[in-house]
Amino acid sequence: MRSERLKIRRKPDFRSFFEEMKFLKSFRDLACFFHKVLFLLPRLTHRVDRWAMVPPSVQIEPTLRCNFNCITCCRSQSRREAGDMDFALFRRIIDDASRIGTRRIQLFVFGEPLMHPQIVEMIQYVKSKRIAFHLSTNGQLMDDETGDSILRSGVTSEDYITFSVLGFSREVHEKVMKGADHQRVVNNIRGFMRNRKLLGVNGPVVETVFYSVSENEHELEAFLRYWSGIVDHAIDGGKAVEAFINQGMPTRPRTRMCSLLWERMTVLWNGDVVICGEDVNGEYIVGNLREQSIRDVWLGKELTEIKKIHKRHQFQKIPICRFCDW
Repeated sequence: MRSERLKIRRKPDFRSFFEEMKFLKSFRDLACFFHKVLFLLPRLTHRVDRWAMVPPSVQIEPTLRCNFNCITCCRSQSRREAGDMDFALFRRIIDDASRIGTRRIQLFVFGEPLMHPQIVEMIQYVKSKRIAFHLSTNGQLMDDETGDSILRSGVTSEDYITFSVLGFSREVHEKVMKGADHQRVVNNIRGFMRNRKLLGVNGPVVETVFYSVSENEHELEAFLRYWSGIVDHAIDGGKAVEAFINQGMPTRPRTRMCSLLWERMTVLWNGDVVICGEDVNGEYIVGNLREQSIRDVWLGKELTEIKKIHKRHQFQKIPICRFCDW
């Protein structure tokens, strides 16, 4: 049994971002591109510690359930009860986000989003409020019917779908992402791209991402060559840069502030707001959106104090932050 908990980091690929200018076909597309620039501007200017009055994005966990057991994921170690977010709660969060001006919803934390029985309705509701979404999926459940419904939901080039495919060959893909049906995933992604073209929809931006571990790193170049001709971005997500060994205790301390504290609010399936999307056990709770508004939690004492600790570089005061490398 594998003892490491792998911490994956993806660096922004600004070259890929500007390649998305190919989606500029109307004034609406220009507005979408402008909003994406605004979202990334703090990183571009190295000013991640923005004290925005509202979160630029809200990261929502549709479900903690998953159909895979990937060796790069610690979800199986979670002590939380596995469940799905209630759709009424989801609507409440989206309504609140729309009211205060949050422009992006990220539909992933732990678990496979497409396992939520109402995931399509969730995406449709987000788009009905003219908010962008980012869905991250392993692709196994993205069949033609599901993909067609998403493509007809009002998607734009401000939306993203990321497919995690951690292998080029069937053997390696299915070894790293246990439970995967390699050919089914490949067919689903190719089918989604084909249907996007047939429907004439200018979005979402589609990516495949590859995170390297010792079991698959020899296939990275083949992966990039293959998928770069099919999707909008074939991404090298980098190596597993921090291994949690010796009962989950890594050895390299944190040295910089976390940009994600200012970029997003993370909401687990039961409404709990945690300080970080890496909190697999939901231990660092700063609020709950069943009883509180997004702004109340975002500007609340608990989360504000966490940000102040980061600005003072006192990372040792927060165990989950102490050795994290985001």
